[in-house]
Amino acid sequence: MATPCTGLTPQSLNWCDGKINLPGIRTNVYFIPKRDIVLWPTLAETYTTDMSVLATYSGDFTLETDKKWQKLQVLVDKSPVTSASQGTKPSKTALNTATFVHPGTEELATAFCRLANNDDYVYIVQTKPGKYRVIGNEMYQTETNPSQALGGSPTDEMGTTLEVSVTDVMPAPFYNGLIETVDGDINEST
Repeated sequence: MATPCTGLTPQSLNWCDGKINLPGIRTNVYFIPKRDIVLWPTLAETYTTDMSVLATYSGDFTLETDKKWQKLQVLVDKSPVTSASQGTKPSKTALNTATFVHPGTEELATAFCRLANNDDYVYIVQTKPGKYRVIGNEMYQTETNPSQALGGSPTDEMGTTLEVSVTDVMPAPFYNGLIETVDGDINEST
């Protein structure tokens, strides 16, 4: 007896000519070690009328007591976030990558490099239009590969660069939930 298969039918992807499409992320990136996340928001497996629910986490991140999302300030014009399909059917996934360029190279930036180099972090970025996206997930380990440039000549660039990559089921999922940061809560429901 054959197993009945029902796939999801996609909705149309329309685009209005003249609509502004702002690329890039905003200055603050939020990060936390994965071990400090007690409960993850969930991703829907089906939808009824709005296909966007498949791309958006439902619920909030629940963190360990006294743990908060930390802030990393980046140079936005040098900090792209990308996603590419990888693998073969029926096990294709997305490889989400980000380059975060922080202008500092002093003790705090260097210590972060030491910690992130061998740990598993989750990152939240805010797009220019204001939506939050998550780089990192429960299933796969996030790689953070830091490097620093101290420069040589007076016109050389210097800073700390974090090359982040993680496998996921889709390009960086959207997140509408609460973000409890060291500077206070953001993205709170109204």
